[in-house]
Amino acid sequence: MEVLVTGAFGNIGESTLLALTETHHTIKCFDLRTKATEKKMEALQTKLKFKVIWGNITKPESVDNAIQDVGCVIHLAAIIPPGSETNPELAKQVNVEGTRNVIMSAEKMEYKPKLIYASSVSTYGPRGPNQPPVNSDTPQIATDNYTHHKIECESLIKNSSLDWTILRLAAVPPLEMGGSIDPSFFDTPFEQRIEFAHTRDVGKAFATTVDAETTGKVLLIGGGENSQLTYGVFVNSMMVAMGIGKMPAEAFKVPEKDDDWYYTDWMDTEESERLLRYQQHSFDDFLKEMEDGLGKRKYFMRIFGPLIRKMLVRKSPYI
Repeated sequence: MEVLVTGAFGNIGESTLLALTETHHTIKCFDLRTKATEKKMEALQTKLKFKVIWGNITKPESVDNAIQDVGCVIHLAAIIPPGSETNPELAKQVNVEGTRNVIMSAEKMEYKPKLIYASSVSTYGPRGPNQPPVNSDTPQIATDNYTHHKIECESLIKNSSLDWTILRLAAVPPLEMGGSIDPSFFDTPFEQRIEFAHTRDVGKAFATTVDAETTGKVLLIGGGENSQLTYGVFVNSMMVAMGIGKMPAEAFKVPEKDDDWYYTDWMDTEESERLLRYQQHSFDDFLKEMEDGLGKRKYFMRIFGPLIRKMLVRKSPYI
């Protein structure tokens, strides 16, 4: 069977492609052609075999072209925060209308493909520390453009004529950290509960769902109990691994009411792990891989870490 992956050259897309190559399926990649996606495609083509169709998910004819003859669609393409908040019109076109295009194209096919959709734990809204972990039945609460989009897309999918599975993802940082830190980085309280999921495990979850008996299910994808952390531990463990050192707690928001908590939490992943058997990497594995990925740069980071840390802290609106 041919499997189409939209947003194939992003963080989770790369992990999904790597996992799909371990299956008997052929792979078709669909993404917007940019310098970044071309670079990622070229790097992956040195070790993986897949077809590539460049296109724009906001264009129905582009999606029609990509979806022909596939038996399953793994739909990852999306604009995530902060881009979804700074460019809301484009984000809605990509996130909501793009998903609508995927559904419409799939429904036109004689043999309709299975649709696997990437949603998010963020759709549960602000979560304080005195609540049970979220599950598939926990009410969803939209709090920004991104979560409005995800909830709307889930509704479109559930009301379609397709066989579908929705995977709501925990925090899935890339193995290669880079780029600047947005001030919103400090808007999550230090005591906020957050669940980590290794990007390679998430890719395996998507790839395994292709053949798994998961039609009509909403599954939560996280790292499990050993990956249930607080935001302070999550952030500072990565900062130490990168040689920057621990960030001061006072640089982060202190919640004064329920709405001040962030939209992450621990997750009940018992069903998803039972069905998909994807939890293979720990948070400590991730930290070691991230540190190893720095190579010789880690010596530079250790020398200039205190200066980098001071520059980052200055971005906090709370100091």
